[in-house]
Amino acid sequence: MKKKIRGVITYIIRGDNVLLIYKKKGHGKGWYNGPGGKIDEGELPYQAALRETEEEIGVIPENPELCGFIRFYDVLGEDWDVYIFRAYSYFGELRESDEAKPVWFNKDNIPYSMMWEDDIYWLPFVLKGEYFYAEFWFNGTSMRAKNVEKLDREVFYKKIKVFT
Repeated sequence: MKKKIRGVITYIIRGDNVLLIYKKKGHGKGWYNGPGGKIDEGELPYQAALRETEEEIGVIPENPELCGFIRFYDVLGEDWDVYIFRAYSYFGELRESDEAKPVWFNKDNIPYSMMWEDDIYWLPFVLKGEYFYAEFWFNGTSMRAKNVEKLDREVFYKKIKVFT
C-alpha cells in the first residue's frame, strides 16, 4: 500500500490579485502554484500553511481559511491529500527564496498553461471565496480523471472532518 503524503497550498488574495509562486526547485519546478508543501509529522495543516508560506516567500498569511481539500492519486507515483487555504492579508515583507519567486497575478490573468493541469478546475473556487472537494487521478503529470464538487461552507466543513 502506498503511503499517503499530506500537504498544503496557500493563496493570498488582495483585491483582484492573487499571489502565486514560480517554483524554482522541488515538486512542481518550473510551474506556478501557491506556496505550500508537505505537512511535517505532528503538525496541523493550518500550522503547515503558515510555516511553508513563510519559508518560501517570507510572509505569514493572516487568518488563513481552509477552503478546499484535494485527493491526488498517482502524481509521479505518489498519492497526496492537500488542504487548500486562502488569506486576504499577511505579515512581513515578500521575498524570493532559493525555492520560489513570488508573483502577483490579476484573477483574470492566471497562467494556467504554466500550472498543474488540475488547477483550472478548482482554483476559481478559491478566488471566488467558495469551498470545494476534489479528486484527481494522474498518470505521472498527466491528468486521467477528475471529480470536483463545489460545496457550501457548512457541508464542506462536515465533509472535511472525515479526512482530518
